[in-house]
Amino acid sequence: MIRPVRGYFALSHGVRCLRVLSVSIAVSLVVATSASAQRADSTATRGSSVPRYVPQATAATTLKPSAYRLHLHGGVFAPVDVNATSPTLGLRLGRRLVSHVQGGFLVGWTFERKNLEQPVNGLPGLQPQRILARADGQLVPAMAYIQVDLNETRFLMPYFGIASGYEWFNLKLNDYRTGESATATYANVAWETWGGIGLRLGRDMTFDSELFYNGGSLERDVTDSSGQSYTEAVHANGIGARVGVNFLF
Repeated sequence: MIRPVRGYFALSHGVRCLRVLSVSIAVSLVVATSASAQRADSTATRGSSVPRYVPQATAATTLKPSAYRLHLHGGVFAPVDVNATSPTLGLRLGRRLVSHVQGGFLVGWTFERKNLEQPVNGLPGLQPQRILARADGQLVPAMAYIQVDLNETRFLMPYFGIASGYEWFNLKLNDYRTGESATATYANVAWETWGGIGLRLGRDMTFDSELFYNGGSLERDVTDSSGQSYTEAVHANGIGARVGVNFLF
């Protein structure tokens, strides 16, 4: 005799067990997938939190302006009282004080020569001259200066400066007619001012051209053979032009 009711319950019980097993497997897969995803996200987060090396471009490339200046120059100088030009050389050694302003010391050397001449007659070509007497003068300033650079980064750099200090003029006289010679030194407070423009050759070098004016009355005290004392003066006022190279270091 067939018992369908009993078989139905057995079949139903087996189906329910199969369903429970399927649901358990599905839940396990979902949990495992979620855990794996969370571990991946955690790893990515930790990886992104590791600080990356960022080159310090600003700190490395921003350099301090060069502190010292060395200016070497040469040119010509024409005293107001003398209708002739004389060669001149000099240097300025300074330090950057504040932005666009530098200060320091300068020295120079100007050489001047004058001859007393007499034409030599009867000779062809250019007329030679016989030197009867010669006077050689050397002007040496030593001053403190202040210079203002109107800009420090552009290709052309205008500037102007002023200096004050002491100046010496050494005079040597030779009379070839009598064989006599004499020397004299004149000195006094003097001053100088200049203005020019620099052509930038690189970050630490410029080529400068400038005009300058030198002012001063250099003196010495003299006592003659009769015992009378008096003062001699040499006027060192004059204008000049010079070119040079300015080094920054």
